[in-house]
Amino acid sequence: MIDLIQVQRDLYGLLMSAPQLQRVNIVEERKFILEKMVEVEAIWQTVRPLNGTGYFGNGLLIEAPQIICDSNNVSGPPQTVILSFVSFQNGDAAFTPPAPDMTGVNEAPLQGGGLFAEQIEQYLVDLLQLQVIGGIGTMRVTGQFSEPARDYPGVTARRTKINMTPRQTAQTPRTSIVAVSINNGSADLSTATAGAQIYYTLDGSFPSNPNIAILPFNVTPANVNGNPVNPNSTLYTAPFAVASGQTIRATAYLKGYNPGQIVSIPVP
Repeated sequence: MIDLIQVQRDLYGLLMSAPQLQRVNIVEERKFILEKMVEVEAIWQTVRPLNGTGYFGNGLLIEAPQIICDSNNVSGPPQTVILSFVSFQNGDAAFTPPAPDMTGVNEAPLQGGGLFAEQIEQYLVDLLQLQVIGGIGTMRVTGQFSEPARDYPGVTARRTKINMTPRQTAQTPRTSIVAVSINNGSADLSTATAGAQIYYTLDGSFPSNPNIAILPFNVTPANVNGNPVNPNSTLYTAPFAVASGQTIRATAYLKGYNPGQIVSIPVP
């Protein structure tokens, strides 16, 4: 699987190290989400120190990556990672001059970042075009990659999208399908996956495995929030009696595997 968190971290390190963006505050979206809204002030008002001097008014947001997939007939399909960025410019803050000294002369550079959002975007493209992140792919600017970011009212902002070369990811193996044999009112279940456990139901419900369910902290394996995962799901240990009108639903579980196809067999 693609480690999207690592992708963001690598992008953050790369952009923070770029001389062109030394006055731009670089922010990862996942660290600044509050009630589903990104605090714009945290992006362009936060002072980024540089040699003891702070700058504000310009920001660059690394949004959470997206993934698209166009191949649905292969295991571990190639995935295209869409990297999205928003360049910010607060017109007043970005170009705020320093306070004059005793002689009335501004000796220091701008207190603001001094960049238009369009300039930040062009620096971004220059930095990332054909840049490679190991294990993921190569970044490329394609098609209509830039547009105004109108979801941040009151601030000049532009959204830039850059694609990464598709990469085929490893697919977690699945357990083999459960074979069901019914003879003289008795059902026998088996699977070709060595070491797998078979769980089954007779009431049409999902044959869950409470021992490997994804559970909250400090919850016993047989319960989620005090309730059984599925009290009607039974671990298969030996042939069992069935009656006409029942439906056997079963699947196999094994640590490190995705559960296989769920079989559904009516009892004649």
